[in-house]
Amino acid sequence: MVTSLVIHSYRGGTGKSTTTANLSVLLAALGKNVATIDMDITSPGLHVIYNVSSQIMKYTLNDYIYGKCAIEDAVIDLTQYLKLPRGKLYFLGSSMRPEDIVKVIREGYSEGFFRHIAKSLKEIYDMEYVIFDTHPGLNEDTLLAVMSSDVSLLLSRMDKQDLYGSYITTQILKKFGRISYVILNMVPPHLADNVDLPSEVSGIIDATVIGVLPFYEEVLAHRSKGVFCIHHPKHPYSSKMLALAKKLIELTTTERATIDLIRR
Repeated sequence: MVTSLVIHSYRGGTGKSTTTANLSVLLAALGKNVATIDMDITSPGLHVIYNVSSQIMKYTLNDYIYGKCAIEDAVIDLTQYLKLPRGKLYFLGSSMRPEDIVKVIREGYSEGFFRHIAKSLKEIYDMEYVIFDTHPGLNEDTLLAVMSSDVSLLLSRMDKQDLYGSYITTQILKKFGRISYVILNMVPPHLADNVDLPSEVSGIIDATVIGVLPFYEEVLAHRSKGVFCIHHPKHPYSSKMLALAKKLIELTTTERATIDLIRR
């Protein structure tokens, strides 16, 4: 079975693309077949972190949406490109051309688009996880991605506005019966060391916090020059991301019956 995940946030600047890239690499390192899809159509950036140039990305998600290519033409196999020892990692990027961005913003996506993508990738590439990296906020496209995915991973900082927005988002998801978890990112070190923080924040936003990622200057200084966990596998950030990847596998395995029920 394929599990579709959407990584989103109420506000921008929470590190969605960085989290998506590192999480996907570590899921592959754990032997999983993974695909990431850059749905942040207004400011796509996953290709930068993966070091995928325009010469490599000959076709994009936009081309597939409008029937200009088959999905296989737009999917890039990053497994060998990133020298991953186990698993498989595929990538489907969005166009950086202004006219393509404007067209998608105006016309949007159909309701069944996200499930169609996940199903197609499962059939063609035997995918186990499909991760949609969305743009922030509660606009129509993001909500469609959330409602069409099996599990929602909501990134939040320890900022009052972020936490309030995360609470609003989780309440909306609850009304639709969606499975959602929260990842606290860029947490000040003096707060990240508090073992009670996950339960405290879970109580505030009424959703389970499954990961606390402290703020690391090294991650910021990396400036999206490749996937951080590949370049710095022994860094504490990489260790925490690996633990998060393992936790995610555990949760999606446990929630399988609920996911299947939602699909029906």
